[in-house]
Amino acid sequence: MKKVITEVKKYSIILIIVSAVLGALLIAFPDKMIQYTALFIGGAFVACGVYAILSYIINKKYVFTLTLGIISAVAGVVVCCAYRQIITVIIFLLGLYLLVGGLFNLVDAFWILKALPKSWFVTMLLGIASSVLGIVCLTNPFGAQSTLVRFIGIGLLVFAVTDLIAYLQVKEIANEVKNQINDADAADGSVEVEYREVDD
Repeated sequence: MKKVITEVKKYSIILIIVSAVLGALLIAFPDKMIQYTALFIGGAFVACGVYAILSYIINKKYVFTLTLGIISAVAGVVVCCAYRQIITVIIFLLGLYLLVGGLFNLVDAFWILKALPKSWFVTMLLGIASSVLGIVCLTNPFGAQSTLVRFIGIGLLVFAVTDLIAYLQVKEIANEVKNQINDADAADGSVEVEYREVDD
């Protein structure tokens, strides 16, 4: 269980860093970042397709592998050649990511309210901001793309800050619970011993 919790913590930290870096890049270079993202995705599809086709040619097994490779390669080429047309899809998916992340942060805020009533408001406020930005992207993916991309970058930064605050708050709560358990164990383990002196 301890290993699982450790892995979850590592994943949370990595997600926070990736969200913050990606958000900053989207704000600074909106058009280029969307273009590079689409080209990267298309290139990945092409690479996977070529690998599958070569595997079939070498091994002469599983026609399904060849079919999947051809589909993947064609899809990758389409993405690379028509990335501007799929930008709206990327914006829609990122908006969905912001909305879901914001809703999760709102749930965390109400959970933190019981343990840390003084700091839950910040988590709730940032969660609302992330959700609103996500809704904007979902309802208007065909609007001004650069503006929406910058909004997404802001949303990712908000999401990263929210996750960082929630992570620190949960860590603080976990430490308090751990200290209480240790104190209880120490109290239960203490043994009082009576003694009296005996004259020789």
